[in-house]
Amino acid sequence: MPLFSVIVPVYNAGRTIERCVESVIVSGKEDVEIILVEDCGKDDAWDRCLALEKQYPQVKAFHNEVNRGVSFTRNRAIDNATGDYLLFVDSDDYIAEEYVPTFKRLVEKGIEFAVCGYYNHDEAHSGICDVRAWNGFEGEKLCSLKEEIETLQKDTLLQQLWNKVFVTRKVKEQGVRFDESISIGEDTRFILDYIQKNEIASITLVNKPLYHYMRDNDGSLMYKVGYESIEEPLKNFRKMYEIAGYSTSDIDEKN
Repeated sequence: MPLFSVIVPVYNAGRTIERCVESVIVSGKEDVEIILVEDCGKDDAWDRCLALEKQYPQVKAFHNEVNRGVSFTRNRAIDNATGDYLLFVDSDDYIAEEYVPTFKRLVEKGIEFAVCGYYNHDEAHSGICDVRAWNGFEGEKLCSLKEEIETLQKDTLLQQLWNKVFVTRKVKEQGVRFDESISIGEDTRFILDYIQKNEIASITLVNKPLYHYMRDNDGSLMYKVGYESIEEPLKNFRKMYEIAGYSTSDIDEKN
């Protein structure tokens, strides 16, 4: 059984899916299974998924019968995950070689919730690449999630799935699912539900950019990942403030 199940929802990613999968193969080697779920895009991504499944034993390819959206697609991948831990990678993006080994080292030390930095590539517009991480420390730092969560959200390090590790058992036993009724903010909802239902109190910050987030495909379902807080319903902010320890009256004032 693999240590990690790497979940990759695929939609109109024929141009990028090989880069994505090959980066996970290089990083994860035999520690990963890669679950591709293609959601009826308009390009040749499904054919490429099948070719990748044939080429690499780590790859499992699934295809939705009709277009169901990214939340359904990720939920289907979770249902088919057999690894002890979940990692999420989007089909437009790719990971650094140290990504899987870093999370492997952490979970083997007993750390079950961690977040890393990332490269933010704005290829669609400015062509600028900047790094989202932390100042003031090097390496890794164990923090109180209650104290850190607002800063993580403000610095766009909370909202994303792909810079975190999740325990598969805790996801499945607690019924943590992506809300298929919303199309923006489902990532944040999943993360906050995972934290609340499992009463997670601490988080390890990894001060390295290990993920390459590519804003180069406006047609992708994953295009707005990381920026959903602009449109996210107030319910997500309420959950975040509850985790941070605010009283009901304080939360009402903030909302």
